[in-house]
Order: sequence, then structure tokens, then C-alpha cells
Amino acid sequence: MISTLWLLLTRQIDTNPAQDDAALREACVQARYGTDTSLAREALARTRGSHNLRARYLRVLAESTAGGLGSRIDRGTGQVDTTAAWTDKWAAGFPTDPDAHLVRARSLQARAWEVRGDGWASTVSEQQWAEFHRLLHLADEVNDVAMQLAPQDPTPWATRLRMHIDLGAEPDEVDDTWEELTRRAPRHREGHVLKMTYHCRKWRGSHEQMFGFARSAAATARDGSPLHLLPVRAAAEWALWEQKRVDPQRSAEEIGELWRQDPVMQSELDTALSRWFHQPTSRQGADWLDDANFLAYGLARTGRHAEAAPVFAAIGKYVTGVPWGWWSDTRGADHFVRARRRARRAA
Repeated sequence: MISTLWLLLTRQIDTNPAQDDAALREACVQARYGTDTSLAREALARTRGSHNLRARYLRVLAESTAGGLGSRIDRGTGQVDTTAAWTDKWAAGFPTDPDAHLVRARSLQARAWEVRGDGWASTVSEQQWAEFHRLLHLADEVNDVAMQLAPQDPTPWATRLRMHIDLGAEPDEVDDTWEELTRRAPRHREGHVLKMTYHCRKWRGSHEQMFGFARSAAATARDGSPLHLLPVRAAAEWALWEQKRVDPQRSAEEIGELWRQDPVMQSELDTALSRWFHQPTSRQGADWLDDANFLAYGLARTGRHAEAAPVFAAIGKYVTGVPWGWWSDTRGADHFVRARRRARRAA
């Protein structure tokens, strides 16, 4: 029975960011291809009181607009219409609804990144940079409206933190935003991930700053908290930088072996397994499938295939583009499938 289940799983992948949430999946379909905002409104309304779930729904709904109806890039001008997407119309029709402005702000960020692309800064044209910054500055203005309409909600402060990363803000700006965010939600998962990202070397920080923040946050986290995944995320960021920027001639396998030989990073994988994955409350987390993908990635890249097997079994078919796309230039889903197959054989 188990072997049959594994065979079925190794042939299936699902890259939809809504994952196993049927209501969110349907809301995203309407968001991307339709004009009815009712499902999105209902979905976000259900998240009030759950900051981490609210952050997830907001992110997934907003990102579903990129490339959808009314938000495609004009190939002639290189610009994006900022009035025609469903989020734009929702905010225009409901000017006092903070949810409408939150989703529009995040959708403008997603559209900005679609314009920029996900390559290194050196690959981005002047035209792309101009439109990227135009969209982000508009997103910032819209997010300010959401802040005014819902002053106790930490969600727009997380959006502002993401904006600081995108625009290369100074540390004092980031610190001020971080203080406001954590005053409203001290253990905000997305906020911690974003703060760690700001500290990583590919943005404005260093390996030392990134690991320092991640380890400090994890050290005080309770059992079952997704903050135990922060050091694993930091290690994945470190591996990406070392492989792509420090020595592109070094293979992914060589970087994985360095990761495997580091006793501190291996201990952090142990902690993520024991204090997060194996805790009964871990799956209550809003983004637990995303976090489980990072844990499986770390175990797979360091050759800990047998320990990765139950993590892959829990993930099922729900692969995430990040971090699997960081492994090498090969399609990320292919790395996921191969790693899952190795785990099955080692179990």
C-alpha cells in the first residue's frame, strides 16, 4: 500500500500556490480570469484574527493577478495598465475597504516583479527598471491607504517590509517598519521571512547578518513554530549565493557537500525536524507546505534522504518554485521529483 502511494506521488506535482486550499484556489481562478471579487472578499474576511493566514491569502490572491486579465505587460510600451485588473476595480469600487487596497498593493508588487523578471539586477533593462519602480511607488501609496483604514492590522506593515526589500531601503526605515509590525504581531511568520531576506547578501546584508537574525528568532520560538525554519531558509539563501555568485564553476553537488559538512547548519536541520516538523501543531501553520518544501530541500541537498522521506510524504504533490528552482538551472519541479524519488528509495 505504501509503495503504491509513493509511486503515485512521484508521478504527480502541483505548482498552484493555493495548494490544497480549495476555496483559495477557486478565488484565484476568479481573480486571474474573471471579474467577480466576491470569492476573494469572502476568503479574506475569513482570515481576520489570524495574521499568518491573512498574509498567505493576501499574497496568493495578489500574485494570481500577474499576467491575468487587465494586467498584462504592453509589449509596445513595456508598461502595465494599473486600472483594469480585478484588484484595481475592487479598490476603485470600495474605497473604504482595507482588504481591497491591501490586495491591490500586493498585486502591483507582483506585477512590478513580472516586469522586472527574476534574474540578477544586471539582466534588467532601463525600461524595465523604470516601470518596476513606477509600479512599486504606486503600490506603496495604495498600501498607505490600507494602513490608514486598518491601523491595527499588521498585514500592510509586512507589505511595506517587502517594499523596503524591493526598493533597497535604508536600515533605519526597515527597523521602524519592523517595530510597527512586531508591535502588532510579534511572531508574524511572513514578517520574519521578509526581515531575514532583507539581511541576506543578495539584497543589502551579509551571510553573518542573515544567519544572525534567523538564529536569534528561532532560538526563542516555541515548539511547532515555523520560525524554526528560518535558519534552514538562511542556509538555502547561502547556498544560492555561493553557487551563483561566488563560484559559478562549482557544482550544486559541491555546494550541497559544504552544507552537509557544516555542523551548525546540520544541527539546524535537526532542530527543524524535531521542534517543527514532528510537532503535532506544525501543520496548523498557514504556510506549512511552503516551509516543508524548504525543509525537504535542505535535507535533500545534504544527502539526508531517509529523513526527507516523511517530509516529502507530508508535502505530497505540492511543490513550490522557491527553493527548488535554486538548485540549478534545471526546472525546479524536476529537482523536487528526483529528490522525492531518492527519499522514497531510502525510506
